[in-house]
Amino acid sequence: MQVRVNDIGMGYDDFGSGDAVVFLHAFPLNRRMWEPQIDRLKGRFRVVAPDLRGFGETEAPPGPYSMEMMARDVLGLLDHLGIASAALVGLSMGGYVALAFCRMYPERVSKLILADTKATPDTQEAKAARDDMVRRIQNSGVEVLVDAMLPRLLTQKTIQSAPQTVARVTDMIKSTPPSGAVGALLGMRDRADSTDVLRGLGCPLLCICGAEDVVTPPSVAEEMASTAPNGRVHIIPEAGHLANIEQPDAFNSALMEFLSG
Repeated sequence: MQVRVNDIGMGYDDFGSGDAVVFLHAFPLNRRMWEPQIDRLKGRFRVVAPDLRGFGETEAPPGPYSMEMMARDVLGLLDHLGIASAALVGLSMGGYVALAFCRMYPERVSKLILADTKATPDTQEAKAARDDMVRRIQNSGVEVLVDAMLPRLLTQKTIQSAPQTVARVTDMIKSTPPSGAVGALLGMRDRADSTDVLRGLGCPLLCICGAEDVVTPPSVAEEMASTAPNGRVHIIPEAGHLANIEQPDAFNSALMEFLSG
């Protein structure tokens, strides 16, 4: 489905009925990464999954795309769909957008699930790495992200023994427009510290993390959960940064238990 939001066309899925759950995807993927979760939840909840600005079927205007800009896009979609309040599920970059949304529109969030993400801003080293990746994309295209990102997104076991999963993630990366990847990289580079959002969070928080996540390890999830007034953590064995894809059943079980509580 498509809707016009903040002067861009936004692609999204909207399935089921009941309490709304909104899924915000990782970089440099799109809403298709959430298919295992949509299939599991749509029988019990209203499940909405947008392609964030610059990804999938959503337009990719010149960046940068701040996390606040992406959060405003999500708000526009929720307004269009008549959703007053929703549980937000954000993984990696999607978590950054979810935290920005909570800062800007706390009354619209009923529960928050942060997966394989962090509340702290980029270090100087991380900022430099994003700038380097921007240059590489501008020089050589978005394909450079495949070799750079796959070992960080998936465990070695998955890379070696699950070719369908690797192909699925690779396809999503390659489908990202260069302008979208660059816009998001610049926005992530400059994102604010959201630790204060966690401290003041007025809704329940679940932090999910793959036990083998090398980008945002379990200690980061534990720190976020302990910072929020009502936070808990769930670590998923044999999963890396894309815990929802590598261990969908375990991820879905943690989601369902939290959302149904």
